[in-house]
Amino acid sequence: MNFKFDKYDFFKIYESIKQCYPIGISNEAGNMYFSYSGFKELEKILVENIHEEKNFLDRWESFDEEIEKEIGKEVQGTTMGQIPSFSSFILLETYTVENLTRTKELHFFVSLIGPYYTIIGRDYNIVNMGKLGYSKSTNHLVVSPEIEYAESFHYLCNKIETRFKGFRFIPFYIYEQTIEGLNTRFFNGKNSSIFCTLFHDLIDLKTPRIIGNHSFKSEDWIREGYIDTGDHWVIYPPIR
Repeated sequence: MNFKFDKYDFFKIYESIKQCYPIGISNEAGNMYFSYSGFKELEKILVENIHEEKNFLDRWESFDEEIEKEIGKEVQGTTMGQIPSFSSFILLETYTVENLTRTKELHFFVSLIGPYYTIIGRDYNIVNMGKLGYSKSTNHLVVSPEIEYAESFHYLCNKIETRFKGFRFIPFYIYEQTIEGLNTRFFNGKNSSIFCTLFHDLIDLKTPRIIGNHSFKSEDWIREGYIDTGDHWVIYPPIR
């Protein structure tokens, strides 16, 4: 991880990940990897929150229904039984022209590993190619309240923080990072990004165009007692 550690306390995220996943042990190590004690704790968390139907209904599906009613747009759940987060998206807009369907979606994720959440807007294309199947692509991602996503983005931040007390938004520049030696159980070691570890692999963060403030809500992570001394480097353009 890379961040200004004297100002921000993102180490809490690292500690949460370390409790559930072995760092420095490849999943190719077989029994050594799968015997890690954190996996047993993670399994309990998944069973309690997702596989126990009543709990899932009370903790997440009812939340989706509440959002759908208040915002007046369709909400689709994307929570999966082996992925350590609650997740859904608001279908902000969709239209079809011939074989092309374009959607604007606002995805929101609440981690089950620690008190963290994040929100990502996605402008998405699906092309029906007949017998050849479907071609899917992302036009851009939106990582802070911008353009047509802004109002719903702010709404979700307030809604999640009210429902899930003490949960904080993880900004893009943090969750896009990888942790060296981290092999996640559910993604076959292919995705070691913080986003995949805490939330989901639903969104491809390698999309060429990212819109918005990559540090959005970083101020929520400022260390208690931090004092900004104002000692910053200023780089001026060369004199011609």
